[in-house]
Amino acid sequence: MIAASGLESFYQQRTAYSERPAEAEFSLNDQYLIYDDPDMAQRFCQREDNGSVTARLLLGGITCAACTWLIEQSLGPVPGVHSALVNLEQSRLDICFDPTQLKLSEIFSRVESLGYRPRPFHASTQREQMSAEYRRDLRRLGVAGFGMMQVGMFAVALHAGDIQGIEEQYQGLLRGFSLLVSSFVVYYSAGTFFTTAWRHLRQGALVMDLPVALAIGLAWLASAWATVSGTGQVYFDSVVMFTFFLLLGRFLEARVRQKHSLTWFDAESTLPDAVSCQQGGQWVTVPRTQVVAGDVVLLRPGETIPVDAEVVGGTSAVREDTFNGEHLPRAVVVGDTVFAGTINVEGALEARVLGSYLESRLAALQQSVEVAQTAKPQLARLADRVASWFVAVILLVTSATALAWMQIDSSQALWIALSVLVISCPCALALATPAALTAAAGSLRGSGVIVRGENALEALSRSSHLLFDKTGTLTEGKLGLATVQLLADVDQDQVLAIASSLQRWSNHPISLVFQDIAEAPGFQDIHYHLGQGLSGQRQGLQYRMGSDTFCRQLCATLPPAPDAPLYWVALCDEHRALAWIGLNDRVRPEAREVIDDARAGGLQVGLLTGDSSAQGPLLAEELGIADVHTGLEPQQKMAQVQRLQEAGAVVSMVGDGLNDAPVLSLADASFAVAGATDLARTQADFVIVGGDLRAVISTWRKARACRRIILQNFGWALGYNLSAIPLAAMGYIPPWAAAIGMSLSSLLVVANSLRLNRQPSR
Repeated sequence: MIAASGLESFYQQRTAYSERPAEAEFSLNDQYLIYDDPDMAQRFCQREDNGSVTARLLLGGITCAACTWLIEQSLGPVPGVHSALVNLEQSRLDICFDPTQLKLSEIFSRVESLGYRPRPFHASTQREQMSAEYRRDLRRLGVAGFGMMQVGMFAVALHAGDIQGIEEQYQGLLRGFSLLVSSFVVYYSAGTFFTTAWRHLRQGALVMDLPVALAIGLAWLASAWATVSGTGQVYFDSVVMFTFFLLLGRFLEARVRQKHSLTWFDAESTLPDAVSCQQGGQWVTVPRTQVVAGDVVLLRPGETIPVDAEVVGGTSAVREDTFNGEHLPRAVVVGDTVFAGTINVEGALEARVLGSYLESRLAALQQSVEVAQTAKPQLARLADRVASWFVAVILLVTSATALAWMQIDSSQALWIALSVLVISCPCALALATPAALTAAAGSLRGSGVIVRGENALEALSRSSHLLFDKTGTLTEGKLGLATVQLLADVDQDQVLAIASSLQRWSNHPISLVFQDIAEAPGFQDIHYHLGQGLSGQRQGLQYRMGSDTFCRQLCATLPPAPDAPLYWVALCDEHRALAWIGLNDRVRPEAREVIDDARAGGLQVGLLTGDSSAQGPLLAEELGIADVHTGLEPQQKMAQVQRLQEAGAVVSMVGDGLNDAPVLSLADASFAVAGATDLARTQADFVIVGGDLRAVISTWRKARACRRIILQNFGWALGYNLSAIPLAAMGYIPPWAAAIGMSLSSLLVVANSLRLNRQPSR
């Protein structure tokens, strides 16, 4: 089907062999007919307004970007399919189709015919599949590790016997036990190398698993023959050790990918499960999922808004920093729209529901994250690119060596060819990248930076642009007291004490500024005025704190707010104006140092913020950032990053909010600072645990050091192979020495990588 559809290039793009389909051509599988039942389908499908259906499938057997390409290209031309999008990180297929032309059972069967295992996508199903794969890989690794220890003990005795002498019967006994243990390791643990190599070979493709399988297979066969015939050397210890270390590297790599895939965050889970809905003139508590467009719901102050809705009664203010990063809430009245995921901070509202969660602004934001994940550039591994060419050279050199020695000394042909194959096996080349990445990630973890993406360090080392969000990233993320401009004969402490007494009755974000300030005693009859401020009485005087208009109604002599670009709050009594209190979001103390270090290192620094106030340009001017973009929606932030990437830039992004999650996922490398939302943390490649922005620069320097180590590893691995292969081909290196050389080569690569744990990042 692949060839008939003109998709032969799939075989050049893939990096691993897909599972063999049950049948050569597409046919309907009866086990999938149950998904044509509407009750079954509604669990993982949704019907769109135009009548189409979007289904979400979990795919087993996906290994690389080539699988993504194959599935999308194969399903796209199918009649009735509107779109097919595969998320590689989550092994998920989102397919939109016309149910009048295509059934779900046909989609399942068609995907299975490609060699993948489709299932309805649920978070629990995904966890079960990953858990099963983890247990399988762990069993293989455990068997190989146990076998390596057992065969290693026998090998010590055999090598000592070769030096000091050993009776033939004891030598045969030790070799026999080594044969039994290594046979099970080769069959159970190394079987995956043979299966992958054989299936690729049948398609005419050469992969790194081929020389690995040949080296393991030939070394085991040669050792088995030496055991049975009682002649020659045995290399069972090299076989099981080689198997264990290769499986260990692959296990750790897969473990990191699975671990962070499971932390994928569902934004809908932040919404309340129950909603107060008006039914028959009464307020009834119903599940949020049962609310439909047109229902009237009650939105209480202090609660998260569960749905997108239009206000039909009441006035309040809604905190929307989820979407725009602004601290001060937006005042809403009848006719305004409020959005799911924002917080009603002042008064109760009655609102008419506009649609389900899937039609909400929050769902659109989450979908932007998923699209960004799919669109994120996949950084090809340098080791794979080099090794793919190296495999063919290894096989050619080994074959030529065997043919030459058949003419020179046929009794030595097998052993010398085996030496060439073992000594040239690209084990060190395969470890060059993951060993360095693992060491760098471990070093960063110790300094308070968690590394998520496997390609993040490599991408960060090549970064040309470093972009920052403002609120909560370059700033502390909360309002603080900046200044107090006194307007009467009162001291600052007295003004702040009065303000603290009034603000105790507010749940507005401004009230947090005064929560640690001692109150002035004697206040009573304090009232909160929606969207205006607070009023109260003390010692027979009326006091007000809030907006210019609200306070001027009590005190006409209140002067205009100062010109300084702060959030200004007025305070007065019925006789006089007391003070203007200026608030701002304080800049992190280390922000200027970080910006200066980034520019000194050759990075171009920019600011992307959802805050449309004057605070963004002022902050940029203070920190020396020339490239400033303010008032951006999440999709606009993504567009800015895409524009830079299309121009050839490698972009790193630092953010903390829910509105930063899509752009963090899209950027080539991304950071989430401490206090970031769950969604931002799970989309970022690096999470700064301590909240110190200086970790951004230290991580960038560590990434550059990691890249240098990787290049050194490549140089050593290639240099070792190029110098050792001729010696082995001439018969100067026996198989046992070749195995030791191969192991030492790998150990040197690992040891060089471990320098990342202690060397200073420059």
